[in-house]
Amino acid sequence: MSFAPLKEEINDYIKKNNLNVSVYVENFRNGAYMGINERTGFFPASLIKLPVAILITKKIESGELSFDTLLKIDDSDRTSSFGELYKTKEKQLPVGVLLEKMLKESDNTAYRVLLHQIDTGDFQLVLDYYGIDVNADFEEGETAERPNLLSPKAMSTLFSSLYFSTVLEPENSERLLSFLSDSAFDVKKAANIPSDIAIAHKFGETYYVGYRYFHDCGIIYIDESRVFYCVMTKDLNEKQATEAISFIVNETYNYVKETRARFGDYQNR
Repeated sequence: MSFAPLKEEINDYIKKNNLNVSVYVENFRNGAYMGINERTGFFPASLIKLPVAILITKKIESGELSFDTLLKIDDSDRTSSFGELYKTKEKQLPVGVLLEKMLKESDNTAYRVLLHQIDTGDFQLVLDYYGIDVNADFEEGETAERPNLLSPKAMSTLFSSLYFSTVLEPENSERLLSFLSDSAFDVKKAANIPSDIAIAHKFGETYYVGYRYFHDCGIIYIDESRVFYCVMTKDLNEKQATEAISFIVNETYNYVKETRARFGDYQNR
């Protein structure tokens, strides 16, 4: 399957609307891919929560933690920046619940609690392993020596490692993917994708040094195909960013469906 026609369609849309958008699409089943400025770095926003989830789960596999380990929620961890956990009176929650809230709801309170369990050096090793050019203490801000950049292409390594279980045990990779299949950002509804199609995805949204970032990356389960997409946007308002992501995800889904249908017709001749 060639993604050349899809790339042309999406590139025309980006140019027509004068958007600051980068895209990467890859079929994990056959290796076909296409990219539009796919190595351009963006501030990661909440996409950084995925490597955090992977590292926490790795600690569970090593016996340092378990999904049932109770972690204390300090008042200093509570933040209203994203998620609802900060409103609760819970003083502690199991690791599994915190992981679920962090991935499904992108809850920043859960993220802060889990981050206490991670050594900065270990986190940096994981980021470097995936080729993610972000400081482990990225919330302290960018530095001239190492700007905080994450590209659509780099995100594909995270999702492919989950899909192929190259870092975690298969059942734990599937657990994280299942959390990602029920995201607070309903990309299926936004992109008009049938409800029975699974999409395991992570979104990120933030304002940083004067710019607005909105990203969404994930795997679309289309029949036998497993199609990764990642759309990163900069300095678009919420409507523009949502429309851009929705258009690209919809075009990707329909292109794969139609191409597979034509190939099926050819095989049946």
